Amino acid sequence: MTCLAAWPLGISVAVLGQPGEPAADVATGLVEGDWHDADAVARLGVECGVVTLENEFVEASALAAVEAAGTPVRPTAATVATVQDKALQKQMLRAEGIPVPPFAVAERPSDVEALGRDFGWPLMLKSRKLGYDGYGNALCGTSAESANAFARLDRGEGVLVEAFVDFTRELAVMVARRPGGEAIPYPVAETRQRDHVCHEVLVPAPIDPSDAARAEELGVHAAATARAIGVMGVELFALADGRILVNELAPRPHNSGHYTIEACETSQFENHLRGVLDLPLGSVDMRTQRAVMVNLLGTRTGPADIDIAAAMAVPGAHVHLYGKTEVRVGRKMGHVTALGSTLEDSLKRARQAAGQVGL
Repeated sequence: MTCLAAWPLGISVAVLGQPGEPAADVATGLVEGDWHDADAVARLGVECGVVTLENEFVEASALAAVEAAGTPVRPTAATVATVQDKALQKQMLRAEGIPVPPFAVAERPSDVEALGRDFGWPLMLKSRKLGYDGYGNALCGTSAESANAFARLDRGEGVLVEAFVDFTRELAVMVARRPGGEAIPYPVAETRQRDHVCHEVLVPAPIDPSDAARAEELGVHAAATARAIGVMGVELFALADGRILVNELAPRPHNSGHYTIEACETSQFENHLRGVLDLPLGSVDMRTQRAVMVNLLGTRTGPADIDIAAAMAVPGAHVHLYGKTEVRVGRKMGHVTALGSTLEDSLKRARQAAGQVGL
């Protein structure tokens, strides 16, 4: 989607990957290799004027080597090093006075038991790195459960332990930011999760305008604290007592911002390009009153033989497939966005179209 946003602007994008992968099919150039391989990351740096990311898991040391060789990395290797470690990320936010759930790093299972007495059970345990869509998370109600989860989640650096947050809504704010600090927040979205995976996004979130303004302020503050460049996703919790807490950061375009392709004057993907290339940011105003995005998640395992004709017949539904050739249960294969005057109508049509896609 970033490559598609680059094309009408005359921006050439090379991607690191393999022939036949989704981005490779729409990119201007391909550097064959694996993003886990520092040498491959270095080869990408040689080919590009600026390197940016579509995930935050690339080793920061490999990105620092690209910077040292003279190619800018945006967001910077230092930002990625902090954000990709959930414990360092939370420490950074807390040090800046940004409200986050109570947390600590447990170095051994007995530490988790002690935190259970301090925070109260249940506890949320998270791998410090490489966790996404619920992978690397475990909600534990007892010390026995936490001991099993610790053994699975610890990669030698301990485990992030958070107090369980009894939120009323999960929110997200995409923030577009340039190197000099200019930042624009997109409208606040409500994200609806099942089993830690985003299923639906409703925009603007059905919350009080004062709460929306506070969420946008927190998003901009968090992005500035992390020294984001391009687009950063800021996930938040809205609590019954009126507080809003920052949950996690993603230093890249984010699933909760895919609705912007149809719904906003400038998509998150175009503004990511504008930000990393230090170009003027585009308007984030909505072109519609309401928008809903529904993720297309796999329900089976096998070849991606997908028929979207029935989904395309739903009025106002915009179907996006990601070009993945294999379906797996829970895998994000695409999304549907519907625009409308009410969230109820938009949600109904987005769900209707999503249900017509055979996954």
